[in-house]
Amino acid sequence: MRDTTRGLEWARRALAIDPEETSILYNVACVYALLGRTEEALDCLRKVMEHGNFYKNWAAKDSDLDSLRSDPSFQALLS
Repeated sequence: MRDTTRGLEWARRALAIDPEETSILYNVACVYALLGRTEEALDCLRKVMEHGNFYKNWAAKDSDLDSLRSDPSFQALLS
């Protein structure tokens, strides 16, 4: 059973600690995607992609982001 409230709380805490850290942003994007919070996930991913291409390859295969795959904004981030 998911603890959505707790997951969101931890995601917000992580962002509060370092809102520019790409590994935090990426992992929070995964949390948001898993919880169906598409826009928040995409916002985090946009910030990650500003810092280079490393995460594009990862995001292309990460099953945590499956809920975003059909979204044109997600597809644009990977192109």
